[in-house]
Amino acid sequence: MGAAFALVAIAVSTCAVWLASQPAPSSTGTHAAEASGASGSPTPTPTPSPTPSEWDVALALAADLPLEVAAGQVIMPDISSFSPKAAAELVRSRHLAGLIVMGGGITDEAGVKALTAAIASADPERPWPVMIATDEEGGVVQRLRPVLGHVSAFMAAGANGDAGEIRDYYAGLGAQMAELGFTMDMAPVADVTIGLKDPTIRTRSAGSSPAAVADVIWAAWQGLADGGVTPVLKHFPGHGSVRTDSHKGLPVQSASIATLESRDLVPFATAVADGAPAVMMGHIRVKAWGSAPASVNPRAYEYLREELGFDGLAMTDAMNMGAITERYGPGKAAVLAIRAGADLVVVPADLDKAIAGIEKAVRNGKLPRERLDDAVAHVIVAAMAQARRAPDVEPKRPSAFVEGSIVVASARCDALIGDAVKVTGGSTAQRKALAKALRAEGVSVGSKGTVIALVSGDRGRADADVVVALGGPWGLPKSDAKTYVATWGGGGAQLRALTKVLIGEVAPRGTWPVKLALPHDVCS
Repeated sequence: MGAAFALVAIAVSTCAVWLASQPAPSSTGTHAAEASGASGSPTPTPTPSPTPSEWDVALALAADLPLEVAAGQVIMPDISSFSPKAAAELVRSRHLAGLIVMGGGITDEAGVKALTAAIASADPERPWPVMIATDEEGGVVQRLRPVLGHVSAFMAAGANGDAGEIRDYYAGLGAQMAELGFTMDMAPVADVTIGLKDPTIRTRSAGSSPAAVADVIWAAWQGLADGGVTPVLKHFPGHGSVRTDSHKGLPVQSASIATLESRDLVPFATAVADGAPAVMMGHIRVKAWGSAPASVNPRAYEYLREELGFDGLAMTDAMNMGAITERYGPGKAAVLAIRAGADLVVVPADLDKAIAGIEKAVRNGKLPRERLDDAVAHVIVAAMAQARRAPDVEPKRPSAFVEGSIVVASARCDALIGDAVKVTGGSTAQRKALAKALRAEGVSVGSKGTVIALVSGDRGRADADVVVALGGPWGLPKSDAKTYVATWGGGGAQLRALTKVLIGEVAPRGTWPVKLALPHDVCS
């Protein structure tokens, strides 16, 4: 692999050095003015559209690659075990664009840094960096929990609603990820959820209002970029309003494009207009676009590129999911995705078959080499733009965001608990953590007093003085309580924030990001 890249580097070394040296211009998107002074966050630094010179350099690099190298450059498989040497060899031997690190590859801080360092240095001859990604959404999808602890579910951002606090929180998260060696986060989720009828997104979404979700998405992706990682908006054209989990089967979106433009597509359109650098295509069949899933459908990419004006990195969702594997083999799926307009095929069901399929399709004319070069050029531009990021953000997630996301609905907002409480429900660890936080504030925890019931899952319910939803809030209307609370997580940060709200040290500010029929209004 090194020799192949060395030839390319010699041929265009001057151009490559020039490309790497170019500064990343600041944003001129529609939300840019809103950022100034909101929370002291850095100036917005999204990946801008490549200049003609940048694009020409990237395309020249791509066109000079041997076919077997170019085919690997549009693939990002996963790695789910810890072996820095094996990870580096996988990148080097298959000429990969990068790797996405899954849960099995996450050990402790030192282990993660060793793994990402090995991936980053897998091929020092390559004129552009290797992409190193993971899924760190928060809530039910957070690969880095063993190292970073609990990150609030993304719906917490919808409940918080403060653009400055949201951006600061995700800037801190991005900086933590960058410090660990990651260059890309497969987040934020730009889907608009319909609630319990949505089988897989729910609290992974910021809420059910398209406009509100769009505002939250802007703050979150800007924050991740501030922190030093490339954010990837997902799952275009929206997974929150379909009723099949694409991990298991193919969701079908029956709504018209006009309806989607007023609902599911709003956050994507807004983010693209503001310069979002990367979009993940969902495995969702939109009837108006034909029978193929969006991830392998030319009409979906055409809409993203031509109607919305996106010219960043377009990638597929994981291609080992049921919506794809039940219809296509790994080689055909990869070819269909690249031919349709994808720049990066993520987690093919079989890596070698995907690469071989692309090579064969180019040789027999079923996949034009020009389309492959275009995809590789997008990968190069994204990788080089990431390399130019210079974050100046503390690798720490501010507690103000978590505190501001706590939602309380109660008849009395000034006296949520008494001097003594009884904690029930949740896990043993969660009860102990909450009890410890309460005792530290002088509250007696035992078998008497205000009963606080912790409920998990998206449908969790209980009857108590205070019912606290640690997951989704949809079980709260079926609970019988004086006070209803949502924390969007059951980790230490969320339980400490809950304690401050319960004792009155922090006034509740969160609002419901989804519609709930509760007997009391929110305390905010």
